[in-house]
Amino acid sequence: MINPINTVHNIQVKTAVDKARDQEAESFEEMLQKAAKEQDKEKLREACRDLESVFLNMMFKSMRNTVEKSGLFEESFAANVYEDMLYEKYAQEASKGKGLGLGEMLYQQLVKNLNNEEEV
Repeated sequence: MINPINTVHNIQVKTAVDKARDQEAESFEEMLQKAAKEQDKEKLREACRDLESVFLNMMFKSMRNTVEKSGLFEESFAANVYEDMLYEKYAQEASKGKGLGLGEMLYQQLVKNLNNEEEV
């Protein structure tokens, strides 16, 4: 039998996690606008690195969804949340330094745009 209290709690937690992710996306856009307004290249680099981290996180989740579950471990909401957090941390660590280079390429393009705006 499905426990209605547990189900409602899981839905509430899922909604909270989704809202936190939406706020993270908004903060990325705000970071980008703030960096452009202040002409701060370090903040711009950090925003580009964060975007690469988000991209990597989406890629890791897609990769994880292609792997069949073995049944060795029971699947639960808590395990899914933990895996999401784990892959998010993996993505953050992978985007540090050189990462895939996506963040650096985006940074180089945006710096050119900043320099062009300064000249106008």
